[in-house]
Amino acid sequence: MNLGLAFIILNSILFICYFAIYLFSARGISKLRRGKNAEHHRFSVIVAARNEERHIGNCLQALVKLHYPKELYEIIIVNDRSTDATGKIVQEYQKKYPIIRLLTIDKIASDLPGKKNALNEAIKASTHNILAFTDADCAVPPEWLAVLSQYFEPNVGAVAGYSPFEEHSIETLFAKAGQNFLSYEEMKNSLGAAAGIGLNRAYMCTGRNFAYRKEVFQQIGGFEKIKHSISGDDDLMIQCIQRETQWEIRYMIEPESFVKTQPPLTFAEFINQRKRHFSAAKFYPLTMKTIFALVHSFNAAVVVSFFFVPVTAGIFAVAKFMLDGILIRKATHIFGNRNSLKWFVPLEICFIFYNLVVGPLGLIGTFNWKNSHQ
Repeated sequence: MNLGLAFIILNSILFICYFAIYLFSARGISKLRRGKNAEHHRFSVIVAARNEERHIGNCLQALVKLHYPKELYEIIIVNDRSTDATGKIVQEYQKKYPIIRLLTIDKIASDLPGKKNALNEAIKASTHNILAFTDADCAVPPEWLAVLSQYFEPNVGAVAGYSPFEEHSIETLFAKAGQNFLSYEEMKNSLGAAAGIGLNRAYMCTGRNFAYRKEVFQQIGGFEKIKHSISGDDDLMIQCIQRETQWEIRYMIEPESFVKTQPPLTFAEFINQRKRHFSAAKFYPLTMKTIFALVHSFNAAVVVSFFFVPVTAGIFAVAKFMLDGILIRKATHIFGNRNSLKWFVPLEICFIFYNLVVGPLGLIGTFNWKNSHQ
């Protein structure tokens, strides 16, 4: 068998797998539905903050202005070993808004990684049964809790949501060049997360827009089963809930629920952040590792095939872009971001090479997170 024929066979097999994954993804997206609960739940909103003096004020400003009855939610900020003015800023807000509570951690008193330890302390101190999480560099929309409450029907234990990037306010070279790619990458990852939840196979979410019942957290043993990873308080957590409980998991699709976050300002910051995100994939179940491996293997096989059977590689590339284009169009209907559809082909090409290069770095390399290395 010559090399060209081998690549044709390999691409054919991988394309069949890719097409099957596409069908499952499309089905998952089609099963998403809006929340119908009419009851106003009580929430403990939790934010872990470490050296976030630049962002914590904007975060708190958005949280205290939520269009939700103030007696039905509390805001717990965990000042996690900060060496800047984070704690002082929170204290100033506390004087104006009694719903804000400040927890200060000077040193880690458990065997949990830093952020999980901070979240765990906040959960132990929380008053209400539903725990809603966001990050210090995020600004929640005014209707965030109102939409979340609609999704917490009696059988729902966890709810995830979309968290797009804010437009860069600082004119760095990376900010100008990378804005479209950042938005595309976040939207595509969120599309996969939403599809998994729609299929009742939740595998990924973002901790910037995530909520679950306290009894669910207790039922799975808290963070104990996922403490081996410095990241994963979101995706590894949602996998635990999916695997070990009978609670339903939902994904919010209303624009009023989208929580915007600050983007990385430099290429180095972006790569470090993504290596941290990819690192949790080491602990994904075998099924998800296999699906990711098939997707990336197909992309790699098509790229390499251009050097040996360019015509055949071109056919497979066109077929791939047609399938991806249909999903991206579905994604823009849910998440907006029509610019990603306009620049879909060059963005997807960048996305392929990004995953082939950065993905392995997250699995085998080290990264820095809040002055901690892993």
